[in-house]
Amino acid sequence: MEKPSYRSSKRFMGISHALAWAVIFIIVVSASYGSDGALALAPTIIPLMVGMILALLGIHRGLGSVDMRTIARFGGQPEKGS
Repeated sequence: MEKPSYRSSKRFMGISHALAWAVIFIIVVSASYGSDGALALAPTIIPLMVGMILALLGIHRGLGSVDMRTIARFGGQPEKGS
């Protein structure tokens, strides 16, 4: 059984993860400098970004190897055109 490559999905998940942390960092830094807009957005944005980070990690951990389990259970590659 050959292990599939996930270069693009790993890249997209990494980019999403990095951008979520960047948004949190920007909001926290802006709020620490006294930005009224950042202070108003922080109670909404920070929990949403943390939720997105946790969801990305959960999706990756929970569903990352489903295709490998399916191949191991049924053997071989799926039929084309079905």
